[in-house]
Amino acid sequence: MKAAVVLLSLVCVGWAAPQLRKPFHEHFSDFLNLINEEVGHDMEHLNSHYVEFEEFIASLQYMSGKDFNGLVHEMEELPEFKAVVEFLEGHEIDITYYIDLFNELIDNLAAGATKRHEVSGRDMSAYIADTIALLPKDKLAALYNEKMENDEEFKRAMDSLASDEWQALWNALWENETFKAEADQLAENGIDLQMLLVELVAIFGQN
Repeated sequence: MKAAVVLLSLVCVGWAAPQLRKPFHEHFSDFLNLINEEVGHDMEHLNSHYVEFEEFIASLQYMSGKDFNGLVHEMEELPEFKAVVEFLEGHEIDITYYIDLFNELIDNLAAGATKRHEVSGRDMSAYIADTIALLPKDKLAALYNEKMENDEEFKRAMDSLASDEWQALWNALWENETFKAEADQLAENGIDLQMLLVELVAIFGQN
């Protein structure tokens, strides 16, 4: 699952810089904790609604199946993907944290609740869009701005996204024909990587 988690959290973890006094994943946890405090119950209710939809369940089942695992292993063998992983690990990213986070997210999607929500669709992309709509954007943006102003390490981590090295690695990955074909295969099973990246940016209150 290592490659899958890197994909699903690529934007947020890719902004890390070396020599962090506070590990980047702890900064990321601050944003997740804020979301949980503000809209945690609403998220659970939304989850309980979507787990009733066949289209959404199909995507979850795909992510736990052999085809998905095989695709992940293929991605891990791509030189461009290995370069991305090497960059992240070279900048002191705790990949295990994101693996655990991803697994916990999948497990929590089966949690039951009684409150109902208006939803925009029945598949994974609609779920992501509805999740983004629940986020406390103003408070997340305020937390982001506070960290940017008061924590030099966090600011350096965010600013590193604009580095030529990162942009070259990121572009090379998406220019790889095999990776693009694999991304299309994920999309056919309801997993839109671009939507996932939009959600990750939204966690920081930046869209």
